[in-house]
Amino acid sequence: MKILSLTELDSEQQLAAQALEILCKSEGGLKGSMHWDKSMNFFPTMRHWFLLYNDGVLIAVLSAFAPSTSQVEYSGYTLPKARRKGCFSLLLDVAAEEVRTFGYQHALLITERASESGQAFVRHLGAVYSNTEYQLVWQPSTWLPSAPIPSLKLTEATLDELEPLIELSRSIFGGTTDEARQILETTIYTPHLTQYIATLDGQTVGMVAVNFERTTAWIIGLGVCPDQQGKGFGKRILHQTLELLRHDTRAETIMIEVDSSNEVALHLYEKAGFVIQMGQDYFKLPL
Repeated sequence: MKILSLTELDSEQQLAAQALEILCKSEGGLKGSMHWDKSMNFFPTMRHWFLLYNDGVLIAVLSAFAPSTSQVEYSGYTLPKARRKGCFSLLLDVAAEEVRTFGYQHALLITERASESGQAFVRHLGAVYSNTEYQLVWQPSTWLPSAPIPSLKLTEATLDELEPLIELSRSIFGGTTDEARQILETTIYTPHLTQYIATLDGQTVGMVAVNFERTTAWIIGLGVCPDQQGKGFGKRILHQTLELLRHDTRAETIMIEVDSSNEVALHLYEKAGFVIQMGQDYFKLPL
């Protein structure tokens, strides 16, 4: 067996990983996917792809997603006929050795709720359940758009707004200045990502971003300033984002994620026409 630890995949490796993902999803009736976009990883030099080959055939892949300095998430797949043979555990050991050198002390293992093999594996490891996230897909036929607020605007952010955006992000989402700077610089610079600032009569009330993965648009980082919460701005920002994407020819599918415990946000998204596509469970594992 051979293990590769990489910062990025070449075209052949990516095709092999995609084929493995498609096969495993088809076999298990799954709807999720690995973290393919590594642009937001905090440490660009950290190896975050781990591939296991047997006789030249890719039999397991692990993807590490680490947008902050404190949390790394693992997702991946093992060829059905290679399961229960310690293949993914080998990748976990190699990945743990890598991320420990960057200061990470635990990982969150992600497994789709519908994945019997994934659920059995994380429990066999002794990983502790942390939380569940829902992935929701937008169904425009069920959407009843609210009347727009003419003075509420979404404008694309530039580097000129970076410093106030960093403070805005920290006030809404927390985290360190360096983490906020890294995410925002990446979002502004990267072609498939767009950062928006929401303003009302010239006053900043919130922010939101869009991440395109091929023909799927993900709405991410939607938040309202703490002193502006409870005024319906989250709903208005969401609706205006949907209006933008509804007219974007690239957006064949629109997705959003929410923690299952965040009932307020979940209700907001469902009222806007999103429906739950699937749930992903997160399990904490010491490294």
